[in-house]
Amino acid sequence: MLNGIGGRSVAEAKASLSYTEALSWMAYVEQNGTLNLGLKIERGFALLATILNNVHGGKATFDDFLPVRGAAAEEVETSAYDLFSLLQSVKR
Repeated sequence: MLNGIGGRSVAEAKASLSYTEALSWMAYVEQNGTLNLGLKIERGFALLATILNNVHGGKATFDDFLPVRGAAAEEVETSAYDLFSLLQSVKR
């Protein structure tokens, strides 16, 4: 709470949140997506960039313009020879 503006603090709001109100908020988030304004803005700019790209003949998709967060490591295919070489390198 900033100088009494904006209502309750987060702790006060959590303490006074009823079960039915929590269910209502969960339904709202399921229907409308995240409450994080930054993520909504990123998605809006990604949508705008996709539309502009496609209008000008590009082939980019919506996901091409979204930032990558917590990307999984690439899986590299290995052959039996690679495994044998690895085992040879650690022999005693």
